[in-house]
Amino acid sequence: MHHLFPESKPYPPYVIGAVTDWDTWLALGDPIGMPPCNAVELRVDALPASIDCDTMLNHWIWKPVLVTVRSQHEGAFRPIPDAERMAIACRLLSRASGLDWEIACMPQAGELLAEAKNASVTVVASAHFFDRMPELDTFRRLEEQARNHGADVVKFAFRLRSLDEMMRGAEILSHATGPTAIMGMGPLGPTSRLLYAQLGSVLVYGYLGDNESAPGQWPAHLFQNALLNLEAFRPAE
Repeated sequence: MHHLFPESKPYPPYVIGAVTDWDTWLALGDPIGMPPCNAVELRVDALPASIDCDTMLNHWIWKPVLVTVRSQHEGAFRPIPDAERMAIACRLLSRASGLDWEIACMPQAGELLAEAKNASVTVVASAHFFDRMPELDTFRRLEEQARNHGADVVKFAFRLRSLDEMMRGAEILSHATGPTAIMGMGPLGPTSRLLYAQLGSVLVYGYLGDNESAPGQWPAHLFQNALLNLEAFRPAE
């Protein structure tokens, strides 16, 4: 079973440990070790171009893996042409539990997304706003587009500059039509990620190793420990 989540619902907040360097990935290969997360995000775009798919597959880890080959327009560590991104993602689907693909790029990735569905790989459809917090209508439109293309989870990351903007994120969750993950970036990012986890964000991202994959991330082990001390909160209807 490749699916990123268990069969039970509602989904708990899952801690995703982001890996952005090859040495950290290799260190996770020891089954005796216990990475402090529910699943590991492999940021393929952060790895050296010399590490090909066969090398990755030969050093696969035992934890569920969310494969991300980020586009240049939405925060890639190095530019990879879209055709190559899709080829890499398709090659890694056989061992992946999840695939993160940008909502803006989903219309051109029908074959890849269909293969993910056939392999029971969870499709996480994402959009990133590194310099602003959009209005709610933008999120609603993007969520509808993502669901129409088969997204299992819709993920939004955005820059927070005020408490009002942080609370707008809470409204995204309250209006979501399916499993949704949201996260703030910048100085308010760490606080927002805890709040959103309590409000029902199904994925929370921390980092493994020494380097965060986005501004505002916690180290994964700290986030895992923090969640143990939080109770899920659902506002009254």
